[in-house]
Amino acid sequence: MKRWAWCVLAVAVFACREGSGVGSSSVRDSSGVQIVSNPATVRGDSGCVAVDTVPTLTIGGADAEGPYDLLRVFGALRLADGGVVVLNGATSELRFFNGAGRHLRTVGRWGSGPGEFRRPGAPVWFGTDTLVVYDTWTARATLVSARGALLKSVRIEGIAGGGELLGRLSDGSLLLAITRGVTEGTEPGVRRDPVHLVRLSGEGVVRDTLGSFRGPEVAVQIVGSSTAMTGAPFSRRTSFAVGGDRVFVADNAEYRVRVYANGRLERITEKSVAPVPITASDIEREKAQRRGSGRDPSWLAWLDRLYQRDRLPASFPVFGGITVDAEGWLWVRAYAPSPGGGFAWDIFDASGRLRCTCQLPSGFRVREVGRDHLLGVGSDADGVEQVRLLRLRRGG
Repeated sequence: MKRWAWCVLAVAVFACREGSGVGSSSVRDSSGVQIVSNPATVRGDSGCVAVDTVPTLTIGGADAEGPYDLLRVFGALRLADGGVVVLNGATSELRFFNGAGRHLRTVGRWGSGPGEFRRPGAPVWFGTDTLVVYDTWTARATLVSARGALLKSVRIEGIAGGGELLGRLSDGSLLLAITRGVTEGTEPGVRRDPVHLVRLSGEGVVRDTLGSFRGPEVAVQIVGSSTAMTGAPFSRRTSFAVGGDRVFVADNAEYRVRVYANGRLERITEKSVAPVPITASDIEREKAQRRGSGRDPSWLAWLDRLYQRDRLPASFPVFGGITVDAEGWLWVRAYAPSPGGGFAWDIFDASGRLRCTCQLPSGFRVREVGRDHLLGVGSDADGVEQVRLLRLRRGG
């Protein structure tokens, strides 16, 4: 059975929550950098957004077959004609669907040649009618038209592989985030290696580096002659987003988002937050999730050391991640120890002022925020992935 359907548009919406406080944002200047400070809660206003509760389009589900069967959806974009393109990570394919959810064509496959992908990242727009997929394994950028035609494949010279394509800047350049991996002689323990933001021309030539920032916390284990790396418990990390000619950088060790324009720090958007302590039950729950069905004694012993109370942070990260919508507004996702529940998002306008907080459907993971839609990934009752399109209402 084909796993797509149009759904009846719900009347109810996930309206933006009004905070209990009446606090307002304040703006000050520090050495030419604008600092916008926001209170912990604000009163919602009619200029913010609301999200419909029921998707207008659903692709995938437990009964899916063929191209409707989705697994590890790394990215999704809505096309100008109302269709959707999905990057299905399990098969390294770009799958194109029309506005009614009917599959039109599939582009790409697993492999290392032109038009093939080994480890593709989320597609990003390269102009209005072209998208680009960066393969982190081969350091190759592939351009595909919005109609699903392969245009060209470019090997990024000077890049050994790895990294994440963040987006296209308004000057036509591409921004790539590259993290240095574990090297020989690495000491065991928790560390944060730098992430370098590299700017590429449209032809894949490295132009310059916009800066280096702290990467994700990782735990390094040495077993004999082998080195293994995994995410650290309650990991601090830096998130990046691109909107027009601006680059947004946010380390979730603190609630501060730095906004860069033309390589210069232009603004810092911050919000007052109270730290949330990590309890013993939080530690045991996450440790149990990591343990899973593992039985290897050395792995279990390392896990016990990793989750010793004195080795862990006292509080959770202050947020989970960021994205920028089509209007240049910043969305900041609340931190959640596990992805099962619905996420609350703080929404800041283009000036950095906190406008409202919105709760999204349970398990919905945002892949794109457009002018009038949210495109993301959820799971059905059987835990099978679905791509869902939600209507977004600006102005409440």
